[in-house]
Amino acid sequence: MSKTLKVQRHEVKFYISYADYEYARHLLATLMQRDPHQKDERGYFIRSLYFDDDYDTSVEEKLDGIEHRDKYRLRTYDPTLDWVKLERKRKHNQFVNKSSVRLSKAEALQMIDGDVDFLLEKDSQSARSIYFDLKRKFIRPKVIVDYDREVYMLDYNEIRVTFDKNIRVNTSDLDLFNPDLETQTLQRPDTIIMEVKFNTCLPSWFPTLLKFDGTTAMAISKYCQGRMHMREFYGD
Repeated sequence: MSKTLKVQRHEVKFYISYADYEYARHLLATLMQRDPHQKDERGYFIRSLYFDDDYDTSVEEKLDGIEHRDKYRLRTYDPTLDWVKLERKRKHNQFVNKSSVRLSKAEALQMIDGDVDFLLEKDSQSARSIYFDLKRKFIRPKVIVDYDREVYMLDYNEIRVTFDKNIRVNTSDLDLFNPDLETQTLQRPDTIIMEVKFNTCLPSWFPTLLKFDGTTAMAISKYCQGRMHMREFYGD
């Protein structure tokens, strides 16, 4: 049986200052559990290779504020591993449906080269659904985004608060498995992306914990920022 995952939940993102990040992480550490995969208290490494079509539809739809849109990526937590996750995120405003399929390194390299027929051989409805998307849209790899993520978890409604830091990008070398990949910094080190993920609703007391002056929810996309930062995409 292929390893697959389907998740439907709300995701709300914010830009916060480094001072607010330090305040929030110390507060959350007393109320929530750190992600068990997080060996370092400051987070773990994530690398995503994003795909798009020749018309940059994912970028265009994001910039145009389209409510229904899809995003495709290969994700690894260590480029020396022999497996990755293929993910499709379907977003409708703040509500996200994510499908995930585990791929071998060889399968990931096939996908990067444009061959996705192997997805039909997997015993997975998600794999077949993603296959037809990829064939219909004729997507190809566009940008690698590296960053460090710090995670706090609460069992109630599966609440997760994440802090994404040290975001780096590369659009010229798309070697997902290169541990020495050279990248460029995407944003200032004192700018943190905080994301609150949850099922159904938050407890009434939770939003008051993380209310920062001048901070509002924003539509933040590391993929779009990476493309525009590296001048691989220009809006008209």
